[in-house]
Order: sequence, then C-alpha cells, then structure tokens
Amino acid sequence: RLQLVDKAELVQAFGLELEPRSLLVAWHPVTLEQVKPGQDFQVVLEALSELIDTNLIFTKSNADTGGRIINKIIDDYVQDHPENSVAYTSLGQIRYLSTLKYVDGIVGNSSSGIIEAPSLETGTVNIGDRQRGRARAASVIDCKLDSGRIKEAIAQIFDLDYKKKLE
Repeated sequence: RLQLVDKAELVQAFGLELEPRSLLVAWHPVTLEQVKPGQDFQVVLEALSELIDTNLIFTKSNADTGGRIINKIIDDYVQDHPENSVAYTSLGQIRYLSTLKYVDGIVGNSSSGIIEAPSLETGTVNIGDRQRGRARAASVIDCKLDSGRIKEAIAQIFDLDYKKKLE
C-alpha cells in the first residue's frame, strides 16, 4: 500500500536506465560459514561482470567487519564499471521497494529477495545458504555459490516465460 517512486524518478536518481536489463544486488556477510569475508562475494561479481547490457544497482552491506570488506569490494567494482553500476549505502524503504519493483530481479543473499520481491512480481536469484529454512515463493531461484550456476540462474530471470509466471 506504500506509494512507490515512479520509474523515471529512479532512473534520474541513479543516472542509469533500468532497461533493457537491470538487477538489484544485495549481499550480506555469511557469519556461520568458513569463508573469508568478501571471498564469497567475489564469486558473485565474477558472474555479474560477464553480463552484457545489464545495469547493476548495489545496496551495501551492514557495517560490521565482513560488511566493510564487502562494501569496499562494491565500491571498487562500481569505480571500475561506472557505465553500468551504482552503489548506495541505503536507498531507504520507499526507494528500495520501488527499485525492487522496476528491476528484472534481485541477486544475492538478502531476505528481501525471499520476502518482498515475490509480492512485487520481481524475480530472485538467492545464492547460498543464508536464507536456508525460510519459506519461499516459486519466483525464487535458489543456486549454489558458483559463478556458472549464478549465471544460469540470472539467465532465467531474463527469460520471457519466467517473467510471465511472475505476473
């Protein structure tokens, strides 16, 4: 029931088009695994960096140690790819939900891909086990932390038959 920001306003704020393809990327540290902070996120970026004609809107992680490392990696990525990526510490609730509504999908390990994205008819690539045990909609594509699997899952997000199922 919230009044969302319209697409044109978001495009102006981001300085990026949301078409032909765009993704929201939300990654948080996984505290219960034996992976060095940021190492897992590098696998995600490897998959994202191979996308063609796709704009990326990153939301930064929390401020704990693992989050600071991930945020530095995001900043470096955006600095190296300013033509198709932007990053925000926080979009705020309304702009975040508006962005989630207008992108093709959300990629990462955030609960918003499990909870909010389905209600906005937005696809989700949920990577890894951070959301293990949560109920999920049919629109959520789960995949392992593997660059090839992530690319395959993202390809599904852009598939017209998949998009029709979201409506």
